[in-house]
Amino acid sequence: MPIKTLSKGNTTAQVHPRPDTAVDSPAPRPDMTVRSGFETATSIHPKYRPGGSPGGIDPDAITLAPVVTVHPLASPSETPRAVGLPLEDYQVTAAVDLPAANFEGFRVHKGRRYVDVVNVGVVHVAKDAETGQYRAHLTSESKPSGPVLVRDVDSGLWRPNDADEVITAPLTDTSLRAFRMDLDFSTNEPDIDGLFHHDGKRYVVIHNHAHQALLDTQASTPAQKVWRIVKPGDPVAMDSENIYHASRSGETRAITRNAQNVWVLVSPGLSGGMRRRELAQANLAILLQRYAPIAAAHQELVDSATRFDHLWSEARAQAQDSAGKTAALIAVEVHLLKHIKKQTDFVQSLVDNKDWMVQLKVGGVYKEELHTFRLDRVRYLNRLMAVMDFRIAPLFATTSVENCKKMITHLNKKLKLIEDRQNVMEQIRKAAPGAEPTLIELSQEVPSAERINLNKLTLYVHLFADAPDHSPNVTMPSLASIDLVTGELHHIPERSHPLALMLTLDQIRSDKSRFESQLSTEEVKAEYAREIIALLDPIEIRIEARLNELFATFDRNTELPNLDQDVDFSFLPPRPSDNVPATAPATRKVFRTRRHGTSRILIGDTETAADGSIVIKVANPLQPDGPAERYEQRHGEWVPVAPPLVRTPKPQLIAEANQLLAQVENHSADARAKEAQKDNPTNILEDLEKAIDPLSEQARRLQNLEKAQQDAEVEALIERLQSAADTLSAQGQQLLVRMYKNKDVLDIMRLNWLLDHAELSVRKTVDRKQQGKGKEKSFLDVYSIRDRADDAPLWEAHFHYDRHNSEPLSFSIKGGHLKTLEQGTRGIESQRRDAQAGLPHVAIWRQTFDGRTASKIFALASQSAAATH
Repeated sequence: MPIKTLSKGNTTAQVHPRPDTAVDSPAPRPDMTVRSGFETATSIHPKYRPGGSPGGIDPDAITLAPVVTVHPLASPSETPRAVGLPLEDYQVTAAVDLPAANFEGFRVHKGRRYVDVVNVGVVHVAKDAETGQYRAHLTSESKPSGPVLVRDVDSGLWRPNDADEVITAPLTDTSLRAFRMDLDFSTNEPDIDGLFHHDGKRYVVIHNHAHQALLDTQASTPAQKVWRIVKPGDPVAMDSENIYHASRSGETRAITRNAQNVWVLVSPGLSGGMRRRELAQANLAILLQRYAPIAAAHQELVDSATRFDHLWSEARAQAQDSAGKTAALIAVEVHLLKHIKKQTDFVQSLVDNKDWMVQLKVGGVYKEELHTFRLDRVRYLNRLMAVMDFRIAPLFATTSVENCKKMITHLNKKLKLIEDRQNVMEQIRKAAPGAEPTLIELSQEVPSAERINLNKLTLYVHLFADAPDHSPNVTMPSLASIDLVTGELHHIPERSHPLALMLTLDQIRSDKSRFESQLSTEEVKAEYAREIIALLDPIEIRIEARLNELFATFDRNTELPNLDQDVDFSFLPPRPSDNVPATAPATRKVFRTRRHGTSRILIGDTETAADGSIVIKVANPLQPDGPAERYEQRHGEWVPVAPPLVRTPKPQLIAEANQLLAQVENHSADARAKEAQKDNPTNILEDLEKAIDPLSEQARRLQNLEKAQQDAEVEALIERLQSAADTLSAQGQQLLVRMYKNKDVLDIMRLNWLLDHAELSVRKTVDRKQQGKGKEKSFLDVYSIRDRADDAPLWEAHFHYDRHNSEPLSFSIKGGHLKTLEQGTRGIESQRRDAQAGLPHVAIWRQTFDGRTASKIFALASQSAAATH
């Protein structure tokens, strides 16, 4: 290697040239499009999408994306070091402006300390944070790096520390607190070195506390041993021979025994070895010897990146959907796994060798390089996930049981990579908080763990249904809502977020109860149900937590969402890429559809007909190019588009109508039985809905018969079908009312619905009762909320006021609560004890009153009081 001699006595070596341009590798760009309904890296980020348009461009051409770089290591020759500078280089020439030395020997000026050094002059000094000694200090340095200076007691002047003198300092409780161990050696005798033995380890007792100690062989001499106090959990503490190795990470303190046999802090120079005397005399080649393996490992990364370029080019050249293409993608994937392992080991080597590498790479170069290589690892993890998505893409052609299971395995691997990536990103955040914008951008290049779990959920629902032609949204209606709240919720106004989240949460719980009822069925179906429930639980928890966050910001003047509130918002999704020609994306719409008491939040693409009418298409997530659910607006509501009428012989239509009518009573009886068994009311409503729709549709088909209006038999059947549908619908509505009147369930939104539909009455039972004293004093009003049908009490509304004469709507912030009858009798302290005991509680957003709902309560109470008088 060529040797360079720099100015001011610095001798460094050029380990390898620093190229002007980095070693670049084009990011993978798919030759194929993964189905858009199943979210992958290729479907959400332009970097991993194919470029070009169908016309005039080779369909197999892959345009280069922004590069991922294997960054070069800075050579030590490019990082000038202050270590080893002559003391004269630290001399301050403007000494005439400094005040006289104080009793400690310091000239203090603007918070800085200067000392008079023998045969040198005035030198700026600063305390070494690790040793407590004073070193010569350049104003351009963040930490002092010059020679250690000591004060002569007789003359008061300072001088360089004697090269043969061991620099020591007292050990304090504060400096050792983090190293303490809960061991007692008060009844044991120390060995000849003053240490104690326990379970194969050695310990030193300082200030009556035990600390694990390792022998620092490089810093020790025959006349004096140096030991390192370590933390037991750190890698450096794991040596079976109790020997200190500087290459292993972990915080340490170097100690030795002085002439009085007292343990003191010692400054041996560089971590893990040479004294300051030896460092000044040693050739830099010793450090470069330690640096050589790191430089070699970096070159391996460069070569690996070049190899990746070659493998990716080979994969691009293979025919689409061919065995060769699959094999080539597997080769790329395997190579990326090996490359990321090299990156992991390389970054760890930088961390493990920080103590001495910062001596070679000063001025922040070490920190900058570590940051850069960690970012590269994040980028390569993203790239690996994109290549994995390419390899798995052909499985989407047929969503068989076998293919679905393979895709689930694929998603589980991606989740592990996401976890690894998250750990690296947390390290970056901790070391460089300013990198957050870059990390956000990198995290958006591939689907989040939440979206990957949604894909898993979709596949498990598909497996559970065992119906290849059915959309998973049919089997599990909340899937579309989950897709919205975990993906595109930010496109709708924030004021509508609470309602969208609430409806999604209720739908999830309804669907979840269906799967829970299947846990005792045949083994395969039960296993799928368990997986679905396990994936739903964290989604449910996150939505509940988000609702609590939103409602915690509300006060009595904030109106709570209304269960009858519309959700209808359109937005344009972002284009795949600014520089890739593409057809303008269809307008997306988030909307609410209501059917016989149940609601769903859906999202789909809009399609405008020639007559200006709009249809929303909700795609099958596993078959986005196949038949879609279609919705149109009728009478202000979004409802499914009725299928086109096909002419059917009259006898067949009459026979089918009679069969449907014969089943009506069975449907009604089933609903009553399930209600008696306390099944989930939403599920009962949905079952009734499935019976109502065929009745209405059959009536429509009969109306389409020629001369239907003149046919008495047909007209009678139509009337019976419509009457039966109305009967089941009314039964469902009554069930909904009974469900909302469940006195054990607290839900302000349901309460509002009942108030708006005149199902409740209210009486005031407590008027400004004083509670507490002093700062805790408040005045309580209590209202009994009752069933208008039979006057049975259902719940209580409690309102707290700061003053006895406050207006009704001036209840204290968060001072209005809906309570069960039991809670109303037990009091708030009992409820607090329940919460502390971990008993089930009701979310704040389900039980806290807003001003609008409170006004309804007060108005009904006033009406009741007037009627009584």
